[in-house]
Amino acid sequence: MTDEMLARESGHAGDACEASGREPGLYPPILLIRHGETQWNRQGRLQGRRDAPLTLNGMRQCLAVAATVDAHMRTLPGDVCFWVSPLGRARQTASILADCWQIGFDRFIEAPDIAERAYGAWEGNTLSDVETDRPGEFRQHAADPWGYRVPGGESKDELFARIEGWLDGLDPHQAHVVVTHSGCFRAIRALCTGASRAATEAYREPQTTAFLLQSGSEREVAPPTALLQAFGVGGSGRTVEI
Repeated sequence: MTDEMLARESGHAGDACEASGREPGLYPPILLIRHGETQWNRQGRLQGRRDAPLTLNGMRQCLAVAATVDAHMRTLPGDVCFWVSPLGRARQTASILADCWQIGFDRFIEAPDIAERAYGAWEGNTLSDVETDRPGEFRQHAADPWGYRVPGGESKDELFARIEGWLDGLDPHQAHVVVTHSGCFRAIRALCTGASRAATEAYREPQTTAFLLQSGSEREVAPPTALLQAFGVGGSGRTVEI
């Protein structure tokens, strides 16, 4: 299976790390996984701290991801620590992964700091809804996408600070498997590789893709087309665009 994997190597150590003051490459190895497609993902709605269950396609995505990253997980050094966001869609994804990998779900430790960015009053809406119904807030966010705090939510800067604090607390002598959300996924990826804000803004993460982050570099691990077809995956899922 590994010969067929679609993988991309890229290092960002030379980029100016605008998102963090920490040098890239100082974090332990992380295998980063996004939860499967949910009902709200399918509808293009911002979820944040609210929740929606996985679709059937999302469950199939989890099976494909589990099979694809299994070989990579076995190469992680030392004991592996498993982490999951406390939100239901991430826990549901982790449960499926645990069954596929034949490990107990209780191996996954809930980490509140890797729950999705809070979108406050925008949660449950599409971006088109926000632009139409809350145009002033939409314009403020567009003018300052990192510093603007959605009413009742948090800014991207605040999200990155939260994620950085969590990363700083990881045991450097262990490898870590992390099941989280789109916004957190981007923050972890950027902080571990030292990506610039411009590079981070361009990130998109299909729900069939995982990343292996190690020594300041990243390796994208995506299921081959044949495997997606074998599991009946009907699409790679939507990504959040803010």
